[in-house]
Amino acid sequence: MHAIVCHRYGGPEVMQYEEISRPEPAHGEILIQAEAIGVNYVDTMRLSGKHPLAPQPPFTPGIEVCGRIAAVGDQVQSFHEGDRVIGRCVTHGAYAEYVRVEQRFAASCPHEVSAEEGAALFVNGQTAYHALVTIGQLAGGDTVLITAAAGGVGTCAVQIAKIIGAHVLAAAGTDEKRALARRLGADVLIDYTQPAWAEKVLESTEERGANLIIESVGGDVARECLKAWAAGGRMVIYGKANGTPAVFSGDDVLFGNRTVCGLAVGLVIEDEALMRTAMDQLFTWMGKQRLRLQIGGTYPLRDAAAAHCDLVGRKTHGKLVLIP
Repeated sequence: MHAIVCHRYGGPEVMQYEEISRPEPAHGEILIQAEAIGVNYVDTMRLSGKHPLAPQPPFTPGIEVCGRIAAVGDQVQSFHEGDRVIGRCVTHGAYAEYVRVEQRFAASCPHEVSAEEGAALFVNGQTAYHALVTIGQLAGGDTVLITAAAGGVGTCAVQIAKIIGAHVLAAAGTDEKRALARRLGADVLIDYTQPAWAEKVLESTEERGANLIIESVGGDVARECLKAWAAGGRMVIYGKANGTPAVFSGDDVLFGNRTVCGLAVGLVIEDEALMRTAMDQLFTWMGKQRLRLQIGGTYPLRDAAAAHCDLVGRKTHGKLVLIP
């Protein structure tokens, strides 16, 4: 089979398209013949070696796949050969024609969900759901500010927040991306490339600010979010797309009774019951056409480096997908 193999850490240039042996599923694992593979920002971090859970080279990057089960390991009872599933690898291994996944990190994929949508759902959908619902405790009538609102997680978050009944402020860096957020239901559009953009958030909320902030950019964007944060508000941080972590002082939280939470979705879905509850809800929303996954681009597996270049260069919207 063919796979992307990284023999050292670095940028997209270290990814090599190679022929390797097809793996066999271990105890409790399934082997998925990939139809589509999700590209996630965390893949670029592990590729660089700067992520705390970066695998040792040589390794195959990627954590998200949709396809059919080609083989099952011992003690696998929930799935059978031929089943169509969505799976998540723990840290790596998905950029390949055949992918091993623990059965506890796999979910049956409804026939009406395309392979590309399936490869976009597990990580982005779960992240958006848990940021808003499990951790963010978003309620109808709340005001939520979503940064990177045109990305894979952001586009899901805008739609889920509207389903819940929130007032959605969507922040993105280009006219095209903000227009996408508007089509998905955002009430207010924010250009966070402009100085003092938090003033528009305050203007649109009668100076109260956002009850909940979903933040993944970091650096100056995260710092500006503080000025748009309501007293008693919550913030959920799930990334640092510009490479610089969000930095706050104790006073930023103390004077305003505010709460900051981190979200590493891989840790959340260790709770299998919670993961499956979220997946069931996401599938329900998709079946009712209330949640539409945004596929921003598809690339042949051999062109994974190009997908990473576009993702890191912030040239894309929605989810990027690799096709074996």
